[in-house]
Amino acid sequence: MKLLGKKFLLILLFSPEEGEETNISIAGRTRLMKMGFLFDKEVKSIFNRDKTFEEIELPEYFAWHYGPFSVDLLKDLEFLINQGFINVEISGNLPLAAEVAEYEYWIEDMGEFETREYDEEIFELTDEKGINKAKEIWAVLSENQKKLLIDFKRVLNNTRLDRILEYVYRKYSKDGYIDKSIIRERYLY
Repeated sequence: MKLLGKKFLLILLFSPEEGEETNISIAGRTRLMKMGFLFDKEVKSIFNRDKTFEEIELPEYFAWHYGPFSVDLLKDLEFLINQGFINVEISGNLPLAAEVAEYEYWIEDMGEFETREYDEEIFELTDEKGINKAKEIWAVLSENQKKLLIDFKRVLNNTRLDRILEYVYRKYSKDGYIDKSIIRERYLY
């Protein structure tokens, strides 16, 4: 079995943060995008030590207007939403200006832009279809992989988005992932 982007999103959403409760939501596309990027760059090699998957093929990232970006991750997310695996709730919370701008850019880039007020999106697995599929993949993971994913999600889900962006911008500034960013000065002071 291969671990591809869609399966990664399912187990990331399924993984608990504390105790046994699964399907802990993730708030915002920017957070989800940066989680995917950081997992690929910093966790994947450790995660793959147990070799429960023949291969791990996560989405490719490139420098774009708001830092590391993956069209593939966005397409995987949209596919899972459209197929009924992931539910999107709209929160009344006002997100960071960077998240609003990135969200509008994504929609515009996909040819679906329309003027509207932005509310933060909350992603979680759907009750049956999403959870059941994620459970199948989760069952394949070793205990080490489960712990690694749980710890990774807990830290990034409980960290302010500004801090995550600051970390990504500072750590990966020399790797070219922020070369095209229009907000880099905000994080590289």
